[in-house]
Amino acid sequence: MRVRIGDAEMEVTGPPAFVDQKIAEFVKQTTASQARSFAQPDTGRTDAPIADKKGTSPAQFIKKTNPKSDVNAVLVAGYYLEKIKSQENFTAQEVRDVLGQAKRPPPKNTNDAINGNIKKGLIMSAGDRDNKMAFVLTSDGEDLVQGMAHGGD
Repeated sequence: MRVRIGDAEMEVTGPPAFVDQKIAEFVKQTTASQARSFAQPDTGRTDAPIADKKGTSPAQFIKKTNPKSDVNAVLVAGYYLEKIKSQENFTAQEVRDVLGQAKRPPPKNTNDAINGNIKKGLIMSAGDRDNKMAFVLTSDGEDLVQGMAHGGD
């Protein structure tokens, strides 16, 4: 499996548990590295997270981004969990919870919507958390949500 986050890329093969572990390590290292560079002024990335971490409700955030499909709604909910709620990763149930809090019906099959984002390179696996699959957004996924908040979809 090949994984890319921003300019960092890795390829790993082997048993599924080994691949998941290596991807989770890569995601942790890469996102920590990006977080450090994101805080510095000359990273080449000018987009700041969409909203401050205090007081933004799921409903406000989803209204601002206005996702037009279930796949994009799942992406927006993942962004909300990572960037607004400062979670390292998220599960399908947490995505459903955010959409429910926003009074938006979740997709009939949240996992299918997550897989749709994975196929597009917008979300990727981050291993397991509490015996559930966990996910993170890729930099392309973050960029897409930020674009949605500024008028695109």
